[in-house]
Amino acid sequence: MDCKVLVDKLMRRTTSWLSNSLSFGGRLQLLALILFSIQVFWCSTFVLPVAVTKECDRILRSFLWHGVGNSKKASKVAWSKVCSPKEEGGLGIKDARSWNRAAIMKIGWDICRRKVSVWTNWCYVFLLKNKHFWATPITGACSWSWRNILRTREVMIRKVLYEVKDGNLFSLWFDP
Repeated sequence: MDCKVLVDKLMRRTTSWLSNSLSFGGRLQLLALILFSIQVFWCSTFVLPVAVTKECDRILRSFLWHGVGNSKKASKVAWSKVCSPKEEGGLGIKDARSWNRAAIMKIGWDICRRKVSVWTNWCYVFLLKNKHFWATPITGACSWSWRNILRTREVMIRKVLYEVKDGNLFSLWFDP
């Protein structure tokens, strides 16, 4: 229900354009520049439920192939192929679920690095309570969004490389 604004905004945009007169390339440009940017803002701000990311992908897919966001017709190519990089034969479009996961991992990375921002400071004062990001347990008291940010640690831990330098911000006990 909270994300209905995103879905409605995408639907309004796709139905307001006279896309019947647009070529496939024109629809692809509108999708890549306008519709995807709306989705990027939401993905980098909120942890979106799977149902919402699927609905966003459905609207984008329908607009790309049929020119409207609410078409029930089948697509010409599987969405997973369309979302492949151009080097692999796709169109370079990112699916909403992967983009949302990556954006939430960036939030986790900003917290891990103690990036100077109001959000990161707030997380350390109220959510982490001066504990270490990597050692904070996921409890029932965590909000759904915070729980999902903490869950990204499982993926992040395999990708993080540390450079110790002087060791002021490094903990041999807590850092992976």
